[in-house]
Amino acid sequence: METSSPIIRILIVDDEHHLVEAFGKKLSKEGMKVFTALNGRDAIAIMKQEDLDIGIFDIKLPDTDGIELLGRLREIQPAAEAIMLTGYGSVDTALRSMKLGAYDYLTKPCKLSELHAVILKAYEKKQLKETNIILKEHLQRVEAHDRFVGESREIKEVKRFISLVSASNVPVLVLGETGTGKELVARAIHDLSTRSVRPFVAINASCLQENILESELFGYRKGAFTGAQADKVGLLQIADKGTFFVDEVADMSPPIQAKLLRVLETSVFRKLGDTKEITVDVRFIFATNKSIEEEMEAGRFRKDLFYRLNTFIITVPPIRNRKDDISILAEYFMEKHGRGGRKKAISREAMDLLINYSWPGNVRELANVLERAVLISADRVEIVSGDLPRNMVQSPPALEKIEKHELGRDMLRLENMEKEHIERVLKLAGGNKSKAARLLGISRKKLYQTIEGES
Repeated sequence: METSSPIIRILIVDDEHHLVEAFGKKLSKEGMKVFTALNGRDAIAIMKQEDLDIGIFDIKLPDTDGIELLGRLREIQPAAEAIMLTGYGSVDTALRSMKLGAYDYLTKPCKLSELHAVILKAYEKKQLKETNIILKEHLQRVEAHDRFVGESREIKEVKRFISLVSASNVPVLVLGETGTGKELVARAIHDLSTRSVRPFVAINASCLQENILESELFGYRKGAFTGAQADKVGLLQIADKGTFFVDEVADMSPPIQAKLLRVLETSVFRKLGDTKEITVDVRFIFATNKSIEEEMEAGRFRKDLFYRLNTFIITVPPIRNRKDDISILAEYFMEKHGRGGRKKAISREAMDLLINYSWPGNVRELANVLERAVLISADRVEIVSGDLPRNMVQSPPALEKIEKHELGRDMLRLENMEKEHIERVLKLAGGNKSKAARLLGISRKKLYQTIEGES
């Protein structure tokens, strides 16, 4: 069974009516869909209304020129190709059009067979361009899903939720401590959604005063308040057809929360100082590192807004709760921060410190620590414990053992705590007593005395 060939959709623009009509009839007989225009104004109207594969533009037109139409085609339909026609054989004009993105040019009068051959080659290039766009979008979607580095059960659950919710338009609330990657969740949802080619707009509500935040969100009309010297487009309007991410939503004042709730429910809002309503199609994602329940109890967060956001919640775990991922994350950041394409290794003692640290700043802190370690280590091929911040090296692990002792058992004596801590650091130092003493900030004599139980 034969498959039908795709129909090539062409726009011919030339002020010579007989030429346009002749080319149009002949190309239509070849199975192409042909649109024609005698001037730039009509040509642009067709570009906005029809899905085109190729534009054929005369260089000289009564109200514009082919170079201008080439630019408009690139703006309106970026994947479409253009073929230029010139009656003057001007090499300069032809070269200029090629530099601006035209596929080829022909000198009038040209033969239909010649034009037909160029059209087919231009269409092949257009198809290749579209294939590359599709592949690029696919890779972006895959990368979006893989930004969450790790193999722990907790992070796999986050990835699963992202995949589930990205296909819908329901609002999402992302919870998690500072630095866990809440904006990465929002971007992954956007990149995996049908809105991925549309804008992703983000704002952090904790960074702006109430009046500035309101202006940023909704925009304003000229003269709406002192200093409003021109109209301002709000971020909500910029995010139309795309995704709007509001970070630290719990830091918004209740009045702004109420306005945002109205947009969620009706998809309309007004600029400050304006009476006209603006309709937007926006997918909302919100995030906070605060307890929404506590904020509602304190009257700082509207319950009706929470009920609207409660449709789908994703909680991003802190990395101290997924220690198995720390080594994987560390390797990822080492590769990312490696200089000259050379990835450094992490010594076992340094990796142990990374795994056992509490990471109050979560993934963001880990990334910063390793970037700093790469710089400090200079030309060494390995990151060692001395390259890490001092507070990580000097953390007292013996205290954790006290908390884990069962009730009824004897508490550790101070000298035992000290001895256990020194022995642990010695182990991290690979048995090197000089290195262990240096890390502990004590003399080798003191280290020997403590280990051997001497006073």
